[in-house]
Amino acid sequence: MKRGGVALLASACAMEAGFLALVALGDLKQGVVEFTTVYLGTSLFYLFCCYWITRTDVTKWPRRRLMGLVWLGGLLFRLTVLPLSPQLSDDLNRYRWEGKAQAAGENPYTAVPQDPRLEHLRDATWEHVNRKDLPSVYGPVAEWTYAGWYRVVSSIEPDAIRQVWWFKVPFALLELGVGLAVAGLLAAAGRPSHWLLIYWWSPLVVVEFWAQGHNDTLVMLFVVVATTAALRNRWVGAFASLTLAVLSKYWPLILFPFFLLRRDQGRWRLRWKEALIAVPIVLAVAGPYWQSWESVRELLEGFLGGWRNNDSLYGIIYEFAGQDFDAAGAQVTRYLAAALGLLWLLQRPLTQSIQWAVALLLFFSANCFPWYLIWFIPFLAVNPNAALLLWTALVSLAYHVLIGYGALGTWEYSDEFRQLEYLPVYGLLAASALTRCADVKGWRDLMRWARAPRDWLLRRR
Repeated sequence: MKRGGVALLASACAMEAGFLALVALGDLKQGVVEFTTVYLGTSLFYLFCCYWITRTDVTKWPRRRLMGLVWLGGLLFRLTVLPLSPQLSDDLNRYRWEGKAQAAGENPYTAVPQDPRLEHLRDATWEHVNRKDLPSVYGPVAEWTYAGWYRVVSSIEPDAIRQVWWFKVPFALLELGVGLAVAGLLAAAGRPSHWLLIYWWSPLVVVEFWAQGHNDTLVMLFVVVATTAALRNRWVGAFASLTLAVLSKYWPLILFPFFLLRRDQGRWRLRWKEALIAVPIVLAVAGPYWQSWESVRELLEGFLGGWRNNDSLYGIIYEFAGQDFDAAGAQVTRYLAAALGLLWLLQRPLTQSIQWAVALLLFFSANCFPWYLIWFIPFLAVNPNAALLLWTALVSLAYHVLIGYGALGTWEYSDEFRQLEYLPVYGLLAASALTRCADVKGWRDLMRWARAPRDWLLRRR
């Protein structure tokens, strides 16, 4: 027991050394090879900690000491990388531009950064504002956040470049709320509280939220709170929080069927009355932006097909479709819908359904940036999975694209690096699936759940 505690503490120290090394690198974009090497090394210790925390009996350990180590270790990791400038992505520059545009009276769903009419909004950060040809692809809750935070930051920091760094602060603070929400989710799901380490010590979470400042903490806070409320049978609150998640980023819309109609204690329950809470929330939050929702369509086209970034299954379908984006996008949409439908029919526990729904979305999408994987990490704390945990480490290989982009200005992923990232993950998933299929009882369960909707319809008649 004492030896195990020393191993956990030593691993935490090794991870902290890795994060200090990232700070020493400074400009991560110019040192992609060094960043990836350090990140993978740090992730090895993290994966060991995940294995140890889920396989070791710690019931006789002083609980306060163990949880103290988990909380303090994760907080130290975050504060260590906070001073870093967001170099691996230009997203914060876009967040700030949209906040600035709204402060000038523009609608982010119709305003396009490269519009000559908006030339007066350009400043020292203009070069790094991404997708200058598109309006906003973020939800109204995110837009409210950008607008409010820009007014705060611009009043206390006149320098435009420094304002970009400050734009990661609200999302970093929201991530603390996600950590607390995951702790509540573990309690609601009846899981050991120390499994919080799986989320709280994740190098991907630390780097993408506290070093790079991505806005996904906003949507993840609402998704985790919605799931916890559902597990506690507080369905009005669950649908309210899930609606706010969709209004932050649109992808949680795929989770609504898993909340709306579920088999509970042998009976199917359609919670349409509780779901009506979504209507006034949508009207109140999205009202000021009602003029144009064209960006929603463009987002879905780009996400499922239109441009490619670190894709896996989509790339295979794209090749079989003759490298036709429209044909590949249509096929991917059908395959994804079928996969999500099968997952819904299986009626697995809600946390598992959400975890695998998100994983399926990322497997089939044309765009899978490293920080997108954070969407399922809170649920890995409840349902640990070796393949998905490994993916959170190997996804750092996707940053190899920045090498060519920085040197030649070309954004092109290497098939070799994608194979290094995805083949081990899919290999582990396949091995796990074969093991489960060997269990005859598993097939019987599958058939029983597949017949459940038919039985429900017959009873309704």
